[in-house]
Amino acid sequence: MAMTDQEQKEVRSYCAFILEKYGFDISPSDPIIPALYIIHKEMQLNNQNNKAIGELIKEASTKISPTVFHFVSPGEAFRFQLGVAVKWIIISIPMLILMWIGVWYRSMIYDLDSARTIVQASDNVGELFKRAKVDEKGHYFIDFTAARKDSVIHFREFEKLNAKTIRVYLGKKSQ
Repeated sequence: MAMTDQEQKEVRSYCAFILEKYGFDISPSDPIIPALYIIHKEMQLNNQNNKAIGELIKEASTKISPTVFHFVSPGEAFRFQLGVAVKWIIISIPMLILMWIGVWYRSMIYDLDSARTIVQASDNVGELFKRAKVDEKGHYFIDFTAARKDSVIHFREFEKLNAKTIRVYLGKKSQ
């Protein structure tokens, strides 16, 4: 494709203008101007193509979901699985420690309440144990006298021995 003299003059002046813009002082009649113009146009086209390719890559990368992994070198899959396991261990250990502390604290509170109940009832239970006896069959029992007036205590199993005494069975002596 041959250029007319007018087109060559316009191209040379355009190239000289561009070079002057970037700090190069070359006259429009210099013989390297057409080569520089061709290089300039090729670089513009190359930059446009690179931008288009970059946009395509960005668009494609947004559609990719990294759920499939391709392991090439030996041992790579093992190291990946080891990393996943270490991640879960690092996440799980603090959670387990917090749960253990919560269970320990809760048990301390409820054990403390149980201990208070036992201490408060221990005097009455101690008095009952002092009165406990064993019969010929090995059963523990306590003899009670009949209640006076309107104070009544209900028991589950008892045996009335006489008008003023009943027998309450507490359990059997272990052998």
